[in-house]
Amino acid sequence: MKTLTSSVKRLVTNQDEFQESISADFPFFLERSSGIIKRNLQDMGQWVDDTSHEKSLRRLSFDLVVWFIEYCPSQLPGHPTVLLDGFISDFLERFQKSNVSLTSNSILYRFIEGLLRRAAVSRDSLICLFYHFYGMKPAEVGLFLGLEKGETLEIYKGFERWRQKGWNQAVEEIGLTDRELFSLAETQRSQPEVFHEDVRKILKTLSPFCRKSEPQFNRCVEVEKWYEMFREGYGCEYRMWHLPLCQSCMNTIAKFRDVFWLNATIPSQLHLHISPYVLKKETRRRLSVPGNISPSGSSHSQCPGDM
Repeated sequence: MKTLTSSVKRLVTNQDEFQESISADFPFFLERSSGIIKRNLQDMGQWVDDTSHEKSLRRLSFDLVVWFIEYCPSQLPGHPTVLLDGFISDFLERFQKSNVSLTSNSILYRFIEGLLRRAAVSRDSLICLFYHFYGMKPAEVGLFLGLEKGETLEIYKGFERWRQKGWNQAVEEIGLTDRELFSLAETQRSQPEVFHEDVRKILKTLSPFCRKSEPQFNRCVEVEKWYEMFREGYGCEYRMWHLPLCQSCMNTIAKFRDVFWLNATIPSQLHLHISPYVLKKETRRRLSVPGNISPSGSSHSQCPGDM
């Protein structure tokens, strides 16, 4: 077992001592953060021993420790472990309270949470969030990310794999029935403003749990930085991970679209698409076959709002 330095155990009185403690025992703080979060989720019956939960746990643990490093100096003097425990507990308590206002649309919450959980382990799911949240088609996603022709072809393949298998797998993991999927579509049709306000609230609540671990993938950047990335042709991975979960930055890029020389359509508002993207010619062929109502031929029906 790793022997901890005395800086973890003793009272820390200033920022230099705190930085020394973090530098010496960062793995300890990360492991402690993971343990607190996991126990909390287990107590609430929200933990599943699978790969996606483990990866999400590691990413959230890393994020919280990074945020704790920024927050803790304002709380000194104190014991770092005690301050970390309180910081994480406060975060989880705020998260749970924010869910209370979302229970009126629990099906929508489960659906979005399931999409984001898949995006943490599936690149196809991540890419298709541009469609599910903004309606962007494969070619538009490729242009938007600044990909070459061959790379854009991979986007098409990702959309196809998601349509054929990934989306149905996600729906089955979430445990949504056809009836629940149709109820989502009906709510979206009958109360579009309320529906998409709920979408925005849910995304704001869940996105901290679904961001990539590295700090540079968590932070929004200024307009000048976006301009530089698009002009110089770099930052594809950053755009791919950050933007589907950040409406603010999507709005920024949509507003300054001409400045960035983008040819892709960039919607400035969220508009949830429940079912996966289907090419028009595939839609016509599929609709011409009686009973073939699923995007991949499975039992899940295509929602009317997505046709």
